[in-house]
Amino acid sequence: MKTMIVTAMAAAVAAGVCASAPAHADGFFVDGRYGRSDFDGSGKDVALGVNGGYRWGAFGLEGGYVDLGSLDHGYAVIDGPGSGTSGLHSDIDVSGWTLGVNGHFNLDPNWYLSARAGLFHWKSDMDLAGTTANAKFSGNDWYAGVGVGYDFSERFGLGLNYDRYRAGKSGLDFSADVVSVNTEFRF
Repeated sequence: MKTMIVTAMAAAVAAGVCASAPAHADGFFVDGRYGRSDFDGSGKDVALGVNGGYRWGAFGLEGGYVDLGSLDHGYAVIDGPGSGTSGLHSDIDVSGWTLGVNGHFNLDPNWYLSARAGLFHWKSDMDLAGTTANAKFSGNDWYAGVGVGYDFSERFGLGLNYDRYRAGKSGLDFSADVVSVNTEFRF
């Protein structure tokens, strides 16, 4: 369902390209993101990201780093007959590098729609509380997102974004949805 939402929003952005003026002149950009990650209903945390790239008009290439935060899974452990249960938690940190394409499409001189998609090279560190056990996972999956924003000038804009980061391996799912605010500087 979430993939269908992202696909529908990306299609709406693509349809708007025909009706929109070119976004900005060619040039480099860098943006910072601050938001909230949701690990498919299993937990929420702060998500941070930095991104940079180059745009030719409305379309460009980007690369960046995102920290999706930590997911705390709780498990009940039975201590023995008649002794009850105790809580054991694992802390899962998820972060990674992104490489992809993006678009910045003007609706008028200030308001814009944006879209992005690409490769997500992620890693996950899992610590089991109360033990010295640690597991590390990594892999290549995808990310995709859409946004809306306001350009205060030709060089600076502020936006609201929804991104989906897919990450999973060996039957474990570390995927997250992120809603974030971003600032973009163009030069």
